Amino acid sequence: MRLTVLGSGDAFSGCGCNAGYLLDSRVLVDCGAPAHVLSRRVGVSIRDLSLILLTHFHADHTFMLPLVLGALAFVPDPHRGPLIAGPPGTREYVSRLVTDGYGQHIQELLDLRLGPRYAVLQDGSDVELAGYRVRAHSVVHSLGPSLAYAISDSAGATIGFSGDSAMCAGLERAIRGCDLFVCECTGWGKPVPGGHLYSDEVAALMAAFPDVRFVISHLAQRRELRGALVAHDLLTLDVSPREQVTASS
Repeated sequence: MRLTVLGSGDAFSGCGCNAGYLLDSRVLVDCGAPAHVLSRRVGVSIRDLSLILLTHFHADHTFMLPLVLGALAFVPDPHRGPLIAGPPGTREYVSRLVTDGYGQHIQELLDLRLGPRYAVLQDGSDVELAGYRVRAHSVVHSLGPSLAYAISDSAGATIGFSGDSAMCAGLERAIRGCDLFVCECTGWGKPVPGGHLYSDEVAALMAAFPDVRFVISHLAQRRELRGALVAHDLLTLDVSPREQVTASS
């Protein structure tokens, strides 16, 4: 399974685009980064997207989604849009993003030209979506429902995503069994408010799960953490079952 980091920065740091990750050009996890633009730089077309997963509804994880949907819809030959899945309220949240940003007529055109479908995920969900096994785990964040994910392909490779989370049981469940885990590391050296992880906590998770390779992302500043890969925008990794990771860029 191929992971491409579109956005590695936290909400406000400016050291990278906001959250966004591609799997095999088919799955987009969060959409804070301008995926419709950045995907081209790694030779990927967003027309290949079959699934968009949202971890939670904060702006730095979702606000580029109307632009991505518009880029899919307003071409000469649009085809059926991707499945959009996330916590309870995802459909209503996406509709508000579109109508608040562009008006009801754009929402109607998106419905007509893409026909987007939605799936609700919650703690304990274990489903097949777009050919991938997706497991969802509720995590503790500052506002509203938040999910971490573990996503497996048909070969059995599993990549996990923390979303934004404090230390909690759901986060540990998401990590267990992953080959690679994309983990937020918003702070360094001291706790971070708002339901986020910092470097000492991530180091503790790495010690607790020595068989899982960690990629740290959602960074306020790009610093090294011993034993972890440090994400940057457009980093691409090939992941095979049981810890075979190759950096492509």
